[in-house]
Amino acid sequence: MRNQVAGSQPEQSQPAPNESALDNEPNRVGAHSYASVGRRLAAYFIDFSISTLSVTVSVYLILELLIATGAWVPTQRSLHWGGWRYVVGIAFFLATGPVYFVLCHASPWQATVGKRLLKMYVARSDGSRISLGRSSIRSLTFYILNVFGVGLITVVTIAVSERRKGMHDSIAGTVVLRGRPLQGGTLEPWRIAAFVGFPVAWMLGTFLATL
Repeated sequence: MRNQVAGSQPEQSQPAPNESALDNEPNRVGAHSYASVGRRLAAYFIDFSISTLSVTVSVYLILELLIATGAWVPTQRSLHWGGWRYVVGIAFFLATGPVYFVLCHASPWQATVGKRLLKMYVARSDGSRISLGRSSIRSLTFYILNVFGVGLITVVTIAVSERRKGMHDSIAGTVVLRGRPLQGGTLEPWRIAAFVGFPVAWMLGTFLATL
């Protein structure tokens, strides 16, 4: 027994993985692989800026072109919007967010442009890709929570919870992880066409119908 104990080699302690090592293991679901609230807020700011500017600038240029060519002339309704301002407001809200986030989070990227730049992705609790339906639930819940003024609570839950989950993550069964999805893949052209073309068409149609 003594010889066995004397001959045995002591266990070598393994060094704790650093951030770069975790970034190279994107499907690791551990305490250090969940995205922080600061990184997620930065990604959201990038995404909101991209979606808002792309839609508003595109619609503005198209309207100016239609007016310049005489293909469309604003009516007197533009001076008395009345209830139409709410229609335009709703169209703007829908055009500058939900379609973009839903399609990107359910894509092979599992991320929006902002999350991709900051090396994050949305996944199920086991790290696998989420479906279009789950992505829709996640985004819808996120916007509903913000409409009812509980967005700040979501930020707090991301900051203090062990798995950095917002309220919309808990409802949809998702997490936001550091790194890139293991299976990889590219953002398909049809998704790009959809989240750019659909919002622009929606906003343009709304303005043409109400102005």
